[in-house]
Amino acid sequence: MLAPVRTRIGVEVVFDFVCPWSCLGVETAVSAFRSRTDVDINYIWRPFILNPGAPPGGITFSAWLRGRHGSDDRGRRLLHLIENQGRSLGTTLHFDRITHVPPTMDAHRLIAWAASRGDCTSLVLAILDAHFRNGADIGNPVTLAYIAEQHGFDPDLALHFLVGRTLIGTVTSDQINAQRAGINGVPSIIIDGLAMTGVHDASVLNRLLDAALATSLSAATQAADKGWSPGAAPFQTV
Repeated sequence: MLAPVRTRIGVEVVFDFVCPWSCLGVETAVSAFRSRTDVDINYIWRPFILNPGAPPGGITFSAWLRGRHGSDDRGRRLLHLIENQGRSLGTTLHFDRITHVPPTMDAHRLIAWAASRGDCTSLVLAILDAHFRNGADIGNPVTLAYIAEQHGFDPDLALHFLVGRTLIGTVTSDQINAQRAGINGVPSIIIDGLAMTGVHDASVLNRLLDAALATSLSAATQAADKGWSPGAAPFQTV
């Protein structure tokens, strides 16, 4: 029996590692698309650093909340809202284990480095999990290299890369491109030019994927009729 034909499609995810909405959104999307038997997903991870001016050692979690939401009370209300959203999706974030919020440039650099060596979806999920469920210092190169090792990457090579400055320009450029494309919130998911921002359940995410597949199929059919093949939609068409 022939295996069903699977369509290969790119899914761009714009996110930050210290954004709790990103954690919920990324995990939900990966889980939803993993259950699809009709597609092969190629994830493209795009950085959107929420605190580009963060000091090297990061800041306390309470100071981060105040800085983003104006007061401790508003910060606590937001965490309660996120916890409720997580429960509705069948997961829990442990904010009580987070003592500080580190800069995320190195984590995004690591993903750019890992992506050039193969699929790094599990590494993205592991870094998010380390921060939001274990309170790990994901700004520490040793911590990041250890997590990378658990997901098939050479820890010595990862650490050597992280202590340098390679790919800072790439991460910065990707962030600028996202902003120029009109993205001002994370997580944002872009599939074949169709975009969605925020945390959504599997049914909504699958409708986005189905719409993108239908658009892609229509474009491919029209191209075949004209005797040419369309290229991939550029990131800035979102």
